[in-house]
Amino acid sequence: MLLVVTQIAATGMRRRMLDTTGRSDAWRWENLVGRAPAFPPPYRSAPGGTVYHLRVDDHVVIVGEADLTGPLRDLVAAVLAEGSAG
Repeated sequence: MLLVVTQIAATGMRRRMLDTTGRSDAWRWENLVGRAPAFPPPYRSAPGGTVYHLRVDDHVVIVGEADLTGPLRDLVAAVLAEGSAG
């Protein structure tokens, strides 16, 4: 599974990628993805607010900072913390 998170903020953009294929902790990432809502709230723009673009294989979610909560926030934070620059 390929996870890509792009964080777009007024101060710049940051992208991190993580491929779970062959990782010993792939189960952990599958669990994080499985806990995130399949249909998060629709994107609502907020002037000056941070936007997150999350891709899990071919599935894409765009979410604003205010709507990034619970398991979806956990997944985004984990990819940003542990993924490689890309």
